[in-house]
Amino acid sequence: MNTETRLFAYGTLKQGSPMHNQLCRGVRSVIPARLWGRLYELPSGCPALLVPPAAVLAEASLDADADQVRLGAAQHAPSAAFSHEGWRPVTGHLITLADCRTVWSTLDAWEDALPAQPQLFRRVIVRIERANGVPITAWTYHVPQLPEGSRELVTGEWPVPEPLPTGE
Repeated sequence: MNTETRLFAYGTLKQGSPMHNQLCRGVRSVIPARLWGRLYELPSGCPALLVPPAAVLAEASLDADADQVRLGAAQHAPSAAFSHEGWRPVTGHLITLADCRTVWSTLDAWEDALPAQPQLFRRVIVRIERANGVPITAWTYHVPQLPEGSRELVTGEWPVPEPLPTGE
């Protein structure tokens, strides 16, 4: 079985973020990507992704091998039709990681998304678009329900880009 796995990172795990080098072990590649959803900043300052329920193809389990099989099967399954109305492009990175058997325990713990336990974040399979527009499935962390006090980042980016300086 191929143990390479894919993660769509939109926040603290993106390349260039402090936690990427610390937590993302065995990185094979990183490319720009996007998906449809809504990006929020939690009251703690951390980013959180909300995706349309129809976009969730599967939830993570405690079995990394079974999850890897589900990721591959989802890639070849017909795309679920859902309206993009009310959703925005969220930008991030498609990170290919070398070994699904070693990476998820660390990342799930960091994201407080342990499978089979009620948590704020859940690791799910979604369909994303690479920078060239070609779709692919990947795992990502999303919040099915936002905590009170969360604010939407309408840019679809975290951290929010600094405004360009204006002429004086």
